[in-house]
Amino acid sequence: MHVAPAESFGGRVIRKYGRRFGRFVLVSLLNVLIGQSLLVLAHSVLGWSFAISNVFAVTVSAGPAYVLTRYWVWEKWSANHFGREVIPFWGLAFLGLVVSTLAAAMANGYSNAQVVLNVVSLATFGTIWVFKFFVLDRFLFGTSRQSTVSAQADGTSPLP
Repeated sequence: MHVAPAESFGGRVIRKYGRRFGRFVLVSLLNVLIGQSLLVLAHSVLGWSFAISNVFAVTVSAGPAYVLTRYWVWEKWSANHFGREVIPFWGLAFLGLVVSTLAAAMANGYSNAQVVLNVVSLATFGTIWVFKFFVLDRFLFGTSRQSTVSAQADGTSPLP
């Protein structure tokens, strides 16, 4: 009798989320590029403080991040739902904003160097990134939410 080897946790994650996760990585990289560019513009060019620069960068970059995440990563083309999608997405962005702004303000007490602001911002958002993927997949855009909503709409149970 042959027993198939247990699939690793990483293998299960890749099988379930591979394409979506890859797209999420690309959108995140683009969002990092936009956000970090805005940080440099606000701090080095406009002379704003770390905290104000961070608020500006997150606020501006959250719009393109939402659109790309919803339509390209999760391929969700139905109408946007303000209360179930837009507000929670911005809530996650705001969580990252609050944490990164506090970290940026603290870092500003030690250094005024642009590179410090960028490293602090990247490190803070990096800690929230994986959590955000699974929240978006499970509660906002993912198949679990879509199948539950579809099943409720046609009166069937989403459970097998």
